[in-house]
Amino acid sequence: MGTKPKGLTDWAYETIKELILTLKVAPGTQLQIEMLAEQMGVSRTPVREALLRLEQDGLTQIVPRVGVFVTGISKRDLEELYELRELLESRATEEASQRLTDDDLDHIDRLLEESKTAVKQGEVEKFLETEIAFHQILTEGARNRRLISIMDSLRDLSYRWRIISLKSQENVRLTLIEHQGIAQALRQRDGPKAGKLMGDHIRSARERMIEEIDLGDETEVNSGTGT
Repeated sequence: MGTKPKGLTDWAYETIKELILTLKVAPGTQLQIEMLAEQMGVSRTPVREALLRLEQDGLTQIVPRVGVFVTGISKRDLEELYELRELLESRATEEASQRLTDDDLDHIDRLLEESKTAVKQGEVEKFLETEIAFHQILTEGARNRRLISIMDSLRDLSYRWRIISLKSQENVRLTLIEHQGIAQALRQRDGPKAGKLMGDHIRSARERMIEEIDLGDETEVNSGTGT
């Protein structure tokens, strides 16, 4: 799990968060504080504090007198998260079109090239990294601190869906095409078009996941007292 830093709570938080976001710990799993503490070689206190922070992030759920669970993911989660992303990122992209510098646009072009190379070489993690960076530069380009803060929280909540979406090669292929269209509109400084294309892209990605990925039974945390 890496070298432990001085800030044990921060380290425990980042370690457990990575396990959740990368689906190494499945949605709905009950997290045992004692077991995590033993595995990480720390006391229960930093683990307990880390789990509290993760609950604030929406990644864990603490059920009184039952335990701590990784939050479930469901079709409803997908629809709600991507609806928010569609609304916010389309607006951010439109605003960013007038604020991005030529250097920013060059950076976007490099990200797209790195994405294409990653796909050709089968480097899934690299593709995911560039895909997230593409969206992030446009969000930050809007220069709206509150919007950036909201999108930061949605990024973590969306991460597990992004991991799942990589199972579909068609989704990856279409994502590249859609990103290129957005980048072209940005080069033209056509804010309305760039914003519309971003909204279309996120909506299409959501629909592709709904259609192509068999969610089976929706994974939810069920304590026996409701969710």
